[in-house]
Amino acid sequence: MTADQLAISLLELVRDQGVKQVYRALEEVDGLDAASSSAGFRTVQTGRGVIVRKEKRRPAATALERVKKMDLPTDTADAVVELARRFDNKTFMPTLGDITNFCEVYDIDQPASKSRAAAVPRVFSAIVAMDAEDIQILLDYGSFSGPSRPGPIADAIARSTART
Repeated sequence: MTADQLAISLLELVRDQGVKQVYRALEEVDGLDAASSSAGFRTVQTGRGVIVRKEKRRPAATALERVKKMDLPTDTADAVVELARRFDNKTFMPTLGDITNFCEVYDIDQPASKSRAAAVPRVFSAIVAMDAEDIQILLDYGSFSGPSRPGPIADAIARSTART
């Protein structure tokens, strides 16, 4: 952008927004460089000027990635990894309700954040501390896996409404 084009663009902005508003915005952009990382933005110097870009957030680590970084006992490692896979596929603890139930049953403090991802460290630390038999039971019986089939739920609802 040439100096003339910049001046024309600024003039249009001043007409639309007013001098004070444009000046405030310029001050924010000028100060953005120092506060860019905390605001989720970064500035990039190019041959044509400064470009402000939104930072790309790295996706949260999956349960499987986190479990693989843990020190797992050899006798339970495969089962814990499988539970992590199921957690990521939402076939193990698919809802926050399942996580809450798990935390209550195993007397674990529930995570403050209301997300499945936030529960991973606490839940899988508890699972790793379990006996191999208990972990295998979680796998074999699909405990804390939500309803596996909607048919039985529909039948139960039909029976309860038929009684009333």
